[in-house]
Amino acid sequence: MPIKDKKVLAESLKKLSEVLAELAEMLTEAPKTEKPAAEPKVVCTYEQARAVLAEKARTGFRAEVKAILTSHEVKQLSDVKDPELFAVIISEAEALGNG
Repeated sequence: MPIKDKKVLAESLKKLSEVLAELAEMLTEAPKTEKPAAEPKVVCTYEQARAVLAEKARTGFRAEVKAILTSHEVKQLSDVKDPELFAVIISEAEALGNG
């Protein structure tokens, strides 16, 4: 085998051994058990949602406010049973007129 071919083969084997060493290290590392911190659920009150919706209705978004409620399958805010839904409704209402 010519010297040039031996050098190419030797370099290729060195590179291969480096890649294999990295792979072996990755396989032997302990699995990461860290979980990303869960975002705290935002819970708003009926009163907070009512205030935001009333303000939006007063400023000309009455139909849009009604549409938000309807999209969540309620006719009026007092029909909301899930307190977490108040935060969603507030978020959607606050976006009215901002785009």
